[in-house]
Amino acid sequence: MAYRRRVQVTGGGTFLVTLPKEWADRMGVGQGSEMVLIPNESGAMLIVPEGVRDRNRCALAMTGREHVHLQRDIIARYIAGFDVIEVIGDRIGPEGRRVVREIAQSLVGVEVLGETQGAVALHCVANVRDFPAPLTIRRILEIAGAMWDDAVAAFLTRDEELARDVEERDGDVDRLVLLVARQFGLLLRDLIVEEEVGMSRFEFLHYHTVADQLERVADHAVKVSRAARSVSEVPPSRYADRARKMAVSSQESVREAVAAFTDRDVARANRVLAEKAVKTGVTDWMQEAIRTQQENARPLTLLHDSLLRCREHGFNIAETALDASASASSSNSI
Repeated sequence: MAYRRRVQVTGGGTFLVTLPKEWADRMGVGQGSEMVLIPNESGAMLIVPEGVRDRNRCALAMTGREHVHLQRDIIARYIAGFDVIEVIGDRIGPEGRRVVREIAQSLVGVEVLGETQGAVALHCVANVRDFPAPLTIRRILEIAGAMWDDAVAAFLTRDEELARDVEERDGDVDRLVLLVARQFGLLLRDLIVEEEVGMSRFEFLHYHTVADQLERVADHAVKVSRAARSVSEVPPSRYADRARKMAVSSQESVREAVAAFTDRDVARANRVLAEKAVKTGVTDWMQEAIRTQQENARPLTLLHDSLLRCREHGFNIAETALDASASASSSNSI
């Protein structure tokens, strides 16, 4: 619901706007209440009543809910920006509490606030200022890049232990991507303000998009690692060398695209996108490798497809870099 009010001016030149009574009653605003007024780049003014963030909590029923559904619901509310998520039930046994604790451990800054037989309360204590989006993006890129290096090495040497290690590290990427999503959710719900994150909602949207693309890059490293465990014979060196070169090229596209985004470098982004014109179908050497190693046809095909997909995600990030640069230029010209 939108309210409309006319501005009044006192004899001393002070501007006054009245607050809607039903909203004030609902928020507990009365005589002497302190209000925080926060202007943003769009020209709008945000009015935040004192203590509004203290009511930022929700409850989830555990009874009759499968654990995977509970995990999804907790993550959804974490992303939405709730500070306290209370899981309630008629009786939550040790196994149920263990599941809730494991979900909490998979999220940055979430701790168990209290446990009883009928409820487990989770509290998000992460301060957004401790996790600036540019540094988070850089860390996601570092982890995803290392995952890819090891995934390709595991595939070409049939190193199952290294492949499993890559799969385990995917959880680190997921935690950071969910943190970015939570920060964006808080911004959209006005539970944090642009001042606190140091950028506008529109600018933060671009960081959220880049984080999502990097998560998919990491996911493809996991696919390659899983494929590595089904390789029946080490690929000959002539094919392994071509695969390594292709992996280096794909990762270079991703790194260059992220650099173009963080530096708002239009020329760099366009150089990455110029690679789109290069042939991206199944290359001749991969077709030959599949013919000569038919027992490895499926894992080789998965490797090749993931390398191409990774490159595509680099192009997507480069396009986001152009969008972000255009937005920055528009803001500066106003």
